Amino acid sequence: MRYTAFATGAAVSAPLASAFLVGCQSDFDDNYIPEFFKEEEFGVVKHLMNTILPKTDSPSAIQVGAHQVLDKMLLNVYAEEDQLEFRTSFAALNTHLKEAAGGKSFDSLGNKKQLVLLKELEQAEGEELEVVKSAYLDIKQQTIAYYLSSERVGKEFLNYLPVPGEYEACISLAEAGGKAWAI
Repeated sequence: MRYTAFATGAAVSAPLASAFLVGCQSDFDDNYIPEFFKEEEFGVVKHLMNTILPKTDSPSAIQVGAHQVLDKMLLNVYAEEDQLEFRTSFAALNTHLKEAAGGKSFDSLGNKKQLVLLKELEQAEGEELEVVKSAYLDIKQQTIAYYLSSERVGKEFLNYLPVPGEYEACISLAEAGGKAWAI
């Protein structure tokens, strides 16, 4: 129940939080230095996010800075108790990924192996992987929320209307411009 509340809260607050955390900044710094994560952990987060939302005809999660927003959210928004809980579950996830990769780091695996490993984790059942699976699903949910609330995705890949017009309840996707709405 608690994780559901966190997930719902993150999804609802993502647009506000990303505006608060990045302000008018639309380009993300390639030389960003993580503040919450250690460098090695941040590399794993980047690879996880890049596997969850890779570059296609739209930018990857990394290209819109979802990893940087996560780092800033954890440091500036999460309560100290929740930060500690996240660190603990992320450490379990990182350990699991290393063990599942045969002692290699997750980011050293190829994209296909990373994807297979994450799909297996997502479909895993049992108490022994509960914390690991929860940590992965938390990162996945936040990746998607921060990605969809990014300015670039909102303006270039979703319909964007900063000031809503007249409400039209039943229109086709074609009438809406062929895209889902950003807000």
